[in-house]
Amino acid sequence: MSDVVDPYFPTLEALDDSLRRFSISPADKRMLLGLARPTAILSSAAMPDADIPLGQGKIGGAPDIPPGMIWPEREGYAAADNWAERAAEARKNKKFTKEIVEEYETKAVLAARPAPLIFLMQIDLAACAAAGPMDPDIPKTGRLLLFYDFVFDPGFGEQEQEKAFRLIYLSDEAQKLERRVIPDFGLSVWGDLLPPEQREGEARQQAQQLPPALIHPKFTYTLPHFHSYPMMVNYPYPEDMPHLAWDDRLQWPINDGCQLFGWPELVQYSPAIDLGMEDVNAPHYYDLRFIPQIRQLAKPIANWIPLVSIMYYDNDSVDFNGGYYVMIRRTDLRNGDFSKAVIVFQTD
Repeated sequence: MSDVVDPYFPTLEALDDSLRRFSISPADKRMLLGLARPTAILSSAAMPDADIPLGQGKIGGAPDIPPGMIWPEREGYAAADNWAERAAEARKNKKFTKEIVEEYETKAVLAARPAPLIFLMQIDLAACAAAGPMDPDIPKTGRLLLFYDFVFDPGFGEQEQEKAFRLIYLSDEAQKLERRVIPDFGLSVWGDLLPPEQREGEARQQAQQLPPALIHPKFTYTLPHFHSYPMMVNYPYPEDMPHLAWDDRLQWPINDGCQLFGWPELVQYSPAIDLGMEDVNAPHYYDLRFIPQIRQLAKPIANWIPLVSIMYYDNDSVDFNGGYYVMIRRTDLRNGDFSKAVIVFQTD
C-alpha cells in the first residue's frame, strides 16, 4: 500500500476504490460514501493581479465588481475605546517605541469610525460547476466575493454586530465588472502601521491587499474530518473514525488549501455545532454532557454548512495560522440569501 493517498476522487466509485484499500468494513464504507460531499478545491497560483483575467476566480489583489457597487464597509467598533486606552498607556510608558504609540493612536481613530473591508477572495461559480457536479443548492453561475476586516480581525460576535464580514453574490457577467482601486484602510492588511514610503500610490495599494493568486477549481469528493459533527457523535473520543488511517495519508498539494463546500480540514470542532446550538438557544456544556447534548440537535447543526474554507494558498508572505470558515444556513442558501453568512476563525 502506498504511503500517501491522492486526494482527488472524480467519482464516488473512485472514492470507494480508495477506501477499499484500507480494509474499511462494508458497513462503514456505505456510511462514509453516504456522507461524501462534492467539493471544488480552489487550487491557487500566485501571479500579478494584472495577469488575472477580469472576473476570474482569485484570492487577494483587487476585486472585480460592478461600476455602481459601493465597496463594503464595517461600522465603528463599540470597543474602540480600548484602543484609545492602549494609546494613552503607551504614551505614558517609555518602553513603547514612537512607532508603536503612533500605531495605537491610528487604530484608536480607525476603530471608532466606519472603514472599508479588505477583499479576500472571489469565486467564479460557473468555473466550479464546470469542474464537477456540485451541491444543487450552490448557484451554477455568478460569483461569490468575500470581504473581511483583517486590520482588526474581530471575534465572531463582534464581527456580526459591526458587520465586519460580507459575503456577496454577484450574478453579473464579466464584461459588466471593473477592477476596483483598493481604498485606503489607514493601516496594512494585518493592522501594522504603514511606513511613509507605503502611504500613497501603488505601494499603498500593495500593502493593503493580500498577495494575488489565480484560482483554478478542481473537483473531488471529500469525507468528514474527525472534528466534524457526524464523526464526533458517532465516534466520540477515544474512539477513532473508521477512515482515520486513510485520512492521515491524504496528501494535498501545497496550493490547494481553500475549497467551496465539501468537508474541510478543521482546526477545532465544527463551527456548525456552536452555530446550530445558538439558533435554538441551547446551553453549552463543556463536560461529559456535551456529546449527548449535540446528538439531540442534529437538525439545527446540520443546517449550517461550510460554504467556503480558507487554510492556505500559493503566496510567499501570508500565513493565516489557522482556518477561516464561511458558514451559511442551508435554508438561507436555498433562498439565495447570502447576507446571513458568517466567518469563523480557528487556530490551535
